[in-house]
Amino acid sequence: GLTTYAETLSVYGTEKVFVDGDDTPYSKAFLNSAYASRGLKVRFSSGAGSEALMGSSEMKSMLYLECRCLYVTKGAGSQGTQNGSVSCIGVAASVPSGIREVMGENLVAALLGLECASSNDQSFSNSDMRRTARTMLQFMPGTDFIFSGYAAEPNYDNMFAGSNFDAEDFDDYNVIQRDMQVDGGLRPVTEEEVIRVRREAGKAVQAVFKALGLTEITDEQVEAVTYAHGSKDTLKRDTASDIMAADDMMKRGITGIDVVRALAENGYEEIAKRILEMLKQRVIGDYMQTAAILDEQFHVMSGVNTPNNYMGPGTGYRVDGKRWEEIKAIPHRIDINEF
Repeated sequence: GLTTYAETLSVYGTEKVFVDGDDTPYSKAFLNSAYASRGLKVRFSSGAGSEALMGSSEMKSMLYLECRCLYVTKGAGSQGTQNGSVSCIGVAASVPSGIREVMGENLVAALLGLECASSNDQSFSNSDMRRTARTMLQFMPGTDFIFSGYAAEPNYDNMFAGSNFDAEDFDDYNVIQRDMQVDGGLRPVTEEEVIRVRREAGKAVQAVFKALGLTEITDEQVEAVTYAHGSKDTLKRDTASDIMAADDMMKRGITGIDVVRALAENGYEEIAKRILEMLKQRVIGDYMQTAAILDEQFHVMSGVNTPNNYMGPGTGYRVDGKRWEEIKAIPHRIDINEF
């Protein structure tokens, strides 16, 4: 009960992989079913350049191989894919029209009715203009999830080779949402709100660690992470002891319910309630539907009950109402009432 999502069931488009090794479509379809039977949402992963990096592209184009991957994903019964070159973006970005090909991959995924998390995760250039231009190809027309992973940490803390957008870009990204009236998934926040949420999260983790008999988290460590920009601003931990405690926790069979109980008994009822709701969602299974998200009341919105009904200009999803007001409320805007 500690996990609700799995990704990177990697598939490849070459003939050899179809029949040999542990990356065959058949083995991935079986693994997909195993995850789904336990209530875990799953995305397959594929993208331009992966076959070339493995040394066997069989003289086929990147888009051709990716189309084969997407049909495999559809046939295996997965509700979606993480594609758009992903961690192989350096290959696609190095050849003429390579970034255009990435956009084509995302389009094919959409045409097949697959949930599309359209990469934009791994950094491929030190040019702010190039990396922003690459993301705008998904940002403007829209995909189910523009980023497979928007890094919530500074670049030096990202163990996945750095993200195309990260914590340094929050302010700019929020302004771009406002400029283009696009719902890119983020919202402006105040410094006071961030400090409050961080401190509560740190205290909650501290309480859970103590209740479950894990390694100690001191008040000083909680205070440090409350104001830290990245790991360089935090206090050192005994990494070996943390790993041993995690191993012991798994041996004891600690479950999500134990975490919920620890939170509730230590005064974090609201957080406990939300984690319990996620555990319920695993039993219900609706969040495994294509392009599913949960609203604030944990109601599932997906391609099944809220399908894309775009039929031309003026139709489909439009950012308005409460969400548009939220996007517009960037902290550094000038209030006309102050003049």
